[in-house]
Amino acid sequence: MNVAKVLTTQSVNILSGLANNSDSILPMAVKDTLSNCAIVATYKKHGGKDDARERAIEEFGTGALWLLGIPTIKKVIDKSVYPKLKLNPGLDLKILKDNNELNSVIKNTNEALSKNPDNSLIKNMSDTLKTLNDKNPVLKHFTNKELYKGAFIAKFAVSTILSAIALKKIIEYKQKSTQKRIETEAKELKKENVIRNSINKKVKESNVYNIFKGSEDKKKLSFKGGLDLFMYNPIANTSILDGVITLTRLKEARKGERKEVALKEFFQILFIYAIAKPTQKMFEFFGKKLNTPIELDPKILFSKDVKENIKNSSEYILKEGLNNIDEKTLKEKIYSLASSDITNPLIQLLDKNGAISVVKNDKGEALDYLKELKTKDIKSTIGHILSLNKNVDKNLKGVKAYKIFAILANVAIGALAMGILQPMVNIGMRKLLNNGDNRNPAIVHQEEQIKFMAKLQ
Repeated sequence: MNVAKVLTTQSVNILSGLANNSDSILPMAVKDTLSNCAIVATYKKHGGKDDARERAIEEFGTGALWLLGIPTIKKVIDKSVYPKLKLNPGLDLKILKDNNELNSVIKNTNEALSKNPDNSLIKNMSDTLKTLNDKNPVLKHFTNKELYKGAFIAKFAVSTILSAIALKKIIEYKQKSTQKRIETEAKELKKENVIRNSINKKVKESNVYNIFKGSEDKKKLSFKGGLDLFMYNPIANTSILDGVITLTRLKEARKGERKEVALKEFFQILFIYAIAKPTQKMFEFFGKKLNTPIELDPKILFSKDVKENIKNSSEYILKEGLNNIDEKTLKEKIYSLASSDITNPLIQLLDKNGAISVVKNDKGEALDYLKELKTKDIKSTIGHILSLNKNVDKNLKGVKAYKIFAILANVAIGALAMGILQPMVNIGMRKLLNNGDNRNPAIVHQEEQIKFMAKLQ
């Protein structure tokens, strides 16, 4: 069966997102969702309904905010604040860090516009770049360049902090909801007023009731070193939020569950961040050994004219010597090629592989001059194109099949480890430390404490 004929365009786009473990949150989202379902089911079977209910609230609630909170808030700011300040949210701040880089971008944008004067996409990008040193029409004591930098940092900070606050509230709600359910059971043992007074006095004194403390001992987030990485990369940005989740869960862990929380967070960090890309590299390594190179994006491998495009691109690469030139010269050649022929197969392949960005509208397409050209990614993509060209005729079906297997296997490894292995290890640890009891020791402790005090009344 021809795999390419079975896959729809949307399916290929999904595979492309799942294959990108460098700067896409889709693999994280799928692993997290699958593992959360398995976690809830496992704890319901072995730990009881209260344990499962807490896991469902925390895992799905924090998961949704963790994955969607930052990009959603950033999108809202892009659509509301940036237009009011007359700023273009599509401008990549990395090109402003180096004046030589910025001057190169402006020069190449102007050359592209001279060759394509009717291309509205290039004209709009050129207009954005021309106004960088102008005073901002709204906040006139800032230049546009200064305001772009300030707005970008503010957007990063606001989206991260608001998401972190919301995540902490979910953890607070989870624990308080369990406390409320236990109180309701306790009320059945004695009259409501007597038990409530006893619980308020004695449980608060024993610190069982203090699930979530106020803000007096909170520590402010501080960012030191490598801040650029966290601001520009969505996975790295999300990792800050994950760090806040981990610290909050450890701080707010109830008696008897801190070891469980620590183990769960260890698995999360390991299989969401640390292991994903090395696992991808492992499959790519074996692909080379099996003459099935899978480094290129599924959008390339499953495209209609993949053989023709790979061959034509390889011929152009070798003819121009693009595989043996320095990064600066390579960048200028890509700029020149894109402005002369945006439909060139190499430009299209580089775009599909994420090394460059091509923007389109109903009037045409153009290289996105407001985005940084990723020279290292361009060089590696060129190498992968040449590698696939050696196998494109004899083993393309094998490459496609192995690519699908590698993507799904990477997701499955993470989801199974986080969703099944981790809760089973935690439950095993519970048995070992609590005389064979599968239940959450924190919930058990709360129940015993409150019911004991209720019986004393």
